[in-house]
Amino acid sequence: MSQWYQMDFPDPSSEPARMLYCYHDTVLVIVMMVLFGVGWFLILVLVAPFMKGLVNRDITNSDKLEVAWTLLPSFFLVAIGSSSLLNLYEMEVGDNVGYNVSVTGHQWYWEYNYILDLDEFTKDSDYIYFSLKKDYCMN
Repeated sequence: MSQWYQMDFPDPSSEPARMLYCYHDTVLVIVMMVLFGVGWFLILVLVAPFMKGLVNRDITNSDKLEVAWTLLPSFFLVAIGSSSLLNLYEMEVGDNVGYNVSVTGHQWYWEYNYILDLDEFTKDSDYIYFSLKKDYCMN
């Protein structure tokens, strides 16, 4: 049960929810790695004038650094995108789903669409209705 002071997601109750929980944690780790990498380079560039050109020599005109700075984010984006598409596919193709809820956010209101399998409900309600009618007629 979720409380107002809870700092984490509630326990997942389905496989897609567990996958989204893991996806959130993975993206959080990647974001923190990018944040620390960019922060490290920012500090390095800001401190470089005080180091009398020692650091600047390694940063400017470095082909290896430029290749790494270009390829590393692409690997991160491919990893995030592939797991995101897998999660999206798993949420779209649900097994043993009783009903689906489609929620659309408009500018000023939310629109809710409940998609039900009416054949199941019709069978159950007809069975209950006729069984009760049969019992009543027998008495």
